[in-house]
Amino acid sequence: MRKTINYFMWGYQNHFRFSLKYNTEKVLEKIGLYDVDFEVLLVGVLASDFENNYPICIEPEDGKWDLKIFGSLIEDVKKEIENHPLKNMFYSNDELAMREKPENIRRDSISRAVRKSLLLYDNDNDIESFVGFSTLVEGYYVVPVIQVPKEIFQKHPSLDKKNFQNKNLSQGYSSFIEAVLKTLLEDASKLLQTENPGRGRSSIEVREVVRSAADSFLYTPSIAIYEKYAFTNLFETLNLISSLFYEGVHSLGKMIISDPKHASIIFSLEFQDPVPINNIRWVRKVLEMSSNTFSLIADNEYIYGLGSLVKDYDFFDQKIFIVEFLDHYYWQISCGDIILLQSQYNEPRLYSSTGQEELLLDNLNRLYPYTTHTEKQNILNLVLTLTNLNRGSMLVIADDAETEVKRLARLGTPIKPVLLTPDLLEQVSGIDGTVIINPKGVCFGIGIILDGDAMSECTPSRGSRYNSGVRYVYPTKNKKRLAVIVSDDKTVDIVPRLRPMISLSEIEHNISLLEHATLEDLNQPRNWIDDNRFYFNEEQCVRVNKALDRIESLTSEVGQIRFITQRLSPNKDMDSSYLTE
Repeated sequence: MRKTINYFMWGYQNHFRFSLKYNTEKVLEKIGLYDVDFEVLLVGVLASDFENNYPICIEPEDGKWDLKIFGSLIEDVKKEIENHPLKNMFYSNDELAMREKPENIRRDSISRAVRKSLLLYDNDNDIESFVGFSTLVEGYYVVPVIQVPKEIFQKHPSLDKKNFQNKNLSQGYSSFIEAVLKTLLEDASKLLQTENPGRGRSSIEVREVVRSAADSFLYTPSIAIYEKYAFTNLFETLNLISSLFYEGVHSLGKMIISDPKHASIIFSLEFQDPVPINNIRWVRKVLEMSSNTFSLIADNEYIYGLGSLVKDYDFFDQKIFIVEFLDHYYWQISCGDIILLQSQYNEPRLYSSTGQEELLLDNLNRLYPYTTHTEKQNILNLVLTLTNLNRGSMLVIADDAETEVKRLARLGTPIKPVLLTPDLLEQVSGIDGTVIINPKGVCFGIGIILDGDAMSECTPSRGSRYNSGVRYVYPTKNKKRLAVIVSDDKTVDIVPRLRPMISLSEIEHNISLLEHATLEDLNQPRNWIDDNRFYFNEEQCVRVNKALDRIESLTSEVGQIRFITQRLSPNKDMDSSYLTE
């Protein structure tokens, strides 16, 4: 089946948007945000020297974003250009900048106007739109937009920009999430400048995007403290400090980042000559003096001494940040109760404890609905115990735990059934192998070596413990098993990672819409079905494919552009546990 583009900007606009959506999903997963219900759209504003029937275009044109949202966009762009802060800026020694200024003002004004147009939509739908820099593509200034639910910022609180806003400088980022999304949009705007954007390879290096966002985000403390740019790449500096050993001991300690003259700083020891923060080995050496009571006192350039905060400081002004070095190559930065970012082996991500608990609880509820609240809480406590240990380990929950331990008896140590407690788990997890319990929390074996064949879910980028858990858990469709894998670098994985549940009535609703669709209104149900094809059973797949066959046979207009959509087939892993009423 082919899709017609009515709001045509360029031939590969659909491909480009799908690529940006895919890249966004992979980057969000990389920082610890899974199953986020985000959206990606492109907004096009017709350039003044081009003729076209549509002054404003939207991709996708499935009806979710009504053109009425942008009813005043053209007028808003004119107002933004007229009042742009760079309008009266004069670059006395840069002729090129003066020539480029009008076009840069226009591009920025279009982005500002699109952002303004989406404010009411965002408020009505409880989302936040992040808007990229507009780029001229074949007659349209194209603006990439990523929309995310506001609830993300409730689970991962942000800084308040009002506390460190400076109109003359970069305002920093209120959160690592914001830095990541804006980095994605910056890359998208660069790709829009290439020839036929969307036609060729539009994938990105996910790690590079995440690390670039972390670099940018970690300039925020300097802007918050001094309202000026820092010359030190704090993210790189903290990684280097945490990577070093001192006399065979890995990095442990605390650092307070603030203006050393802040009224809430109490010095216990002050250096005669401050230590440059980019003198990594020296900083690593003095870090040994810090403890839970005393921290290094630093700003973005120097270490000034050893000290602490007054007891009643509540971080309300957000001008003091705490760096904790937790282990070798492992640190986090926070502001009060807000953990802004964690980094393990130069891999930045969001603080994930709460998210992991929610994910684990969701898995337990769906795999073992017969367990009690007390039993599930005990398992959560067991997992928390594993994550706090300074070693790799694995806990397997299996409804056939007793028979499995008997089968694997020669590959471990079977024990008499006992309710596993956090204290007991801490003792028995010290030996190699896996601890196996049933969904009630009863343990049947310790130090068990798991078996299983290699499969597509395995990955050479992860260690043997992770792949062992994957090989053991994934083939068992008729047996409900779940593995919690804690790697040596403190990464926590829950296998399998179940897909989110979806409403059966929503599936039926979209099938019905497609069965009655025409070429003009098929896009919304078609796109929804295409995005959620995993959830369709055999009978539903037949209905969808029949509807697509009917629509494909309809006569289309000359010159209409359509995209082929693959027919549906049942997924072998789909069952009723993924459905709600």
